[in-house]
Amino acid sequence: MIIISARKFLILTLFIVFPLLAHALDAGVSYAVFKTPDGRPYLEVNLEIAAGSIMYRHIDSTQLEAAAEVLILVRKGEEIVNYEKYILNSPKVTFPESLLDVKRLVLPPGQYLLDVVVTDVNDATNTDRFSSPLNVQFDNKITLTEVQLLRSFKPDSGDGPFTKNGYLLEPLPFAFYDKDATRLAFYAEIYQADRSVAGKYTVRYVIEKELGNGQKNLVAAGSQEKSPSSIDALLVQMDISKMESGNYSLTVELRKDGNELLASRTVLFQRSNPFLDLTDIQLTDEVVEKQFVQQLDKERLVYCMRAISVLMTGDRSQAILNILKSGDEKQMRFYIFRHFAERDPNNPELAYRDYMAVADAADVKFRSGFRYGFETDRGRMFLRFGQASDIVHVEDEPGAPPYEIWVYYKFPSTNQTNVKFLFYNPSLAGDDFILLHSTARGEISNPKWERELYRRNPTEYADDNYGDARNVQRNNGRNARAFFEDF
Repeated sequence: MIIISARKFLILTLFIVFPLLAHALDAGVSYAVFKTPDGRPYLEVNLEIAAGSIMYRHIDSTQLEAAAEVLILVRKGEEIVNYEKYILNSPKVTFPESLLDVKRLVLPPGQYLLDVVVTDVNDATNTDRFSSPLNVQFDNKITLTEVQLLRSFKPDSGDGPFTKNGYLLEPLPFAFYDKDATRLAFYAEIYQADRSVAGKYTVRYVIEKELGNGQKNLVAAGSQEKSPSSIDALLVQMDISKMESGNYSLTVELRKDGNELLASRTVLFQRSNPFLDLTDIQLTDEVVEKQFVQQLDKERLVYCMRAISVLMTGDRSQAILNILKSGDEKQMRFYIFRHFAERDPNNPELAYRDYMAVADAADVKFRSGFRYGFETDRGRMFLRFGQASDIVHVEDEPGAPPYEIWVYYKFPSTNQTNVKFLFYNPSLAGDDFILLHSTARGEISNPKWERELYRRNPTEYADDNYGDARNVQRNNGRNARAFFEDF
């Protein structure tokens, strides 16, 4: 896939203050040559116009609209072989959006020049134009089409312009994955494999970071095995959530047994991941002032800091304590934003909302009257490991204070199964249960938990040696060990 853009990629929508002011038109174009099922080649052109570069006009008090005149020319010398000229209208919106379109033109085999001219209908002086050589050629050997980068895809049985082979494919003409992107997706087609390959062959795809001076660093790779056919669609997605900002290349290769290269394509793209591996220099006032933490008042800031602190230890725990003591709202905002940017560099706000939704639920469910619910032992475990698979709650067992046993059938934190936690309330004050024993690795393990739970009856230990006793006699309705071991 060929990517063309006059000003490239880093597009900012600048309509906050001047909603009708357009900057120089910025259009991204990608294209690929495919074949119809009956073997006719056609050109697919994907177009995106950045929202901040085209003039939106008010059509009423709340709605805006923009339009662009698009001219697509395929020519051989001075001869026009095929063309499309049309008006691309935006939907009616309350805030400017990018315009996205796709066109397909049937072409005979040959060498051509592709010209695309885009003009703002509301400002005829605002144009963008570009051209590129175009090769339309299919022979009898295995062929890999240009690789189309995608913003997203999903199953769709409709017949819309972006639907192909049962999927809605949203193209990415600017070849730019922003900080919210966690997946890179691409589409390509393979032709005539059945004429060139005996037995299965391999599709290999690699992402490399461009280091300059021809140097590259392998970042990610994947592969899949294919059986030869006359036509095959290739739809792949790769994880880029931990990929740092920079210039990258995606290379797709077809190889047969013996690792012989049959065909390959390479497409360049850019990645912006500004919150990955944040440094104090990068995390400036200007950055934080644009983030979600600016919307939090002091009460919510303190609440959030305390919700974070329950899972912190060592220096990080002390850092939170120091900030809370200072009452400095700016430091709280910096800390909260950094914390959630580390958890999800692509979407710190979503990470914040997801975490605080669980913290809020823990606060409601486990509040003891003395502290927030997430600051209790049960609340901390709920925050760390989520809802237990099963819970046994006992209020009136002879000789024991109220207790709970939580069971996790699958415990991803340690890859254990059937993990159990036992909480109890020896003071009978409020609803503040304390963790007494757990089978989870790294958590409190108390071999004498049963002795502690039934300490009101010290004469009924099951072991002769009082100092080493761990169990109590199973009578008078004592069920904790049965629950803990047999549940």
